[in-house]
Amino acid sequence: MIVLSACGGSGSDSSDPSDPPGPSEPSEPSEPSEPSEPSEPSEPPAEEVQRGELKSVALRSQYSPGDIDAYNYQNYDLTGPAQCQVRVYQLIYQSIGVEGEAVDLSAALLVPDDGGCAGPYPLLAQAHGTVTEKAHRQADTDPWNIYISFFAAHGYVVVVPDYLGLGESDYDYHPYLHADSEASAMIDAMRAARYAGEELGIDFSGKAMLAGYSQGGHASMATQRAIEADYGAEFDLVASAHIAGPYALSQTFIDGWFGEVGGQPNPLAPLLFGYALTSYQKIYGTLYEQPVDIFKMPYAGTVEELFPGEKSLAELLLGDALPSIDQLDMLRQDDFTEDFAVNPDNPFRLALEQNDLLDWAPSSPMLLCGSSGDAVVTFENAYAAEEEFAARGVDVQVVDVASKVPFYANGLQHHASYVEPLCYRAALENLLNAAR
Repeated sequence: MIVLSACGGSGSDSSDPSDPPGPSEPSEPSEPSEPSEPSEPSEPPAEEVQRGELKSVALRSQYSPGDIDAYNYQNYDLTGPAQCQVRVYQLIYQSIGVEGEAVDLSAALLVPDDGGCAGPYPLLAQAHGTVTEKAHRQADTDPWNIYISFFAAHGYVVVVPDYLGLGESDYDYHPYLHADSEASAMIDAMRAARYAGEELGIDFSGKAMLAGYSQGGHASMATQRAIEADYGAEFDLVASAHIAGPYALSQTFIDGWFGEVGGQPNPLAPLLFGYALTSYQKIYGTLYEQPVDIFKMPYAGTVEELFPGEKSLAELLLGDALPSIDQLDMLRQDDFTEDFAVNPDNPFRLALEQNDLLDWAPSSPMLLCGSSGDAVVTFENAYAAEEEFAARGVDVQVVDVASKVPFYANGLQHHASYVEPLCYRAALENLLNAAR
């Protein structure tokens, strides 16, 4: 399996490219060089980019409490009845790419109506799970959207960025599981939401919160780390709930390299491996000269077009664009598979290490939630984070919802169907509602 980690769908239809590098001209063989750490690009001076600048805000839909409850039958026992109407806006805002260049991104802004949900409102920045369909926009939602039923319909203003390379972004690719660009997209979406609030007359309380599921758990933790390191004076961050995320990213991939997590097969492994590896090649340029160096044919000829591309995560899982988990060896070159497993200086391992999230300690309240039955993102990520933070003198809440998942559910279902709603309920009860 490839790894493991971050994946999965998210609240609003989580179905959620750059030109592939061509072969280089042949050259005389040279002595092999020592592998080097991938370097992170530096951000340009702040005055060059108006980060968070709001370019446009447009109403996309609105839902009454009746609309929301009628479609929320799966999670109604967890959410209770909707308290107010919710308006859904699409924001276009300025942020930065992986090299600090100015880019425009999109986000959904979910706004509760003050008729049933009186302000002032906290701002909750929500990071969504893995999306492979490039054109998918979080603002193209329905009344059953999980962010609406759990949060916006109960008095939270929620902003959900599409990330670089997704939604309305014309960025060449999506930097999947790249901590810095996940954080910059989230932070600038929070700024844009505040600007939109001035136009829309939203009564913000001034309190900021974070939440994220699967890939979004990685993104929300990266955002908390960035805010507490550099933007503490700008955001009054009072609570963060990270759900089923690969915080120990490199170890997650190492442990799941051959397709199993916790003794169960991870059906999403081929997809997650392909997405992460092609993403890191585009970011760092150190992983391969051409896809066939890593991927076997025929997949080497098409894999870069998939992430992101026209197909949703479900379509990739059920289709034949990638091999199934029991044919993982048909996707990866054998020598690469072996080298990753045994070589600490493998370029892919070095890139993953650049995006681990355990090198800090939180200063605001944090909750980590997931399921010990999850076969996509191992719950060991939560324990690893808890242990690392405790070693730095900080205790965080850890919640395992496995006992609330039906006994017949497999590891994929734990991750894709049950963890997100159960953990949102736990986050509200144990952290968010008290902090708001």
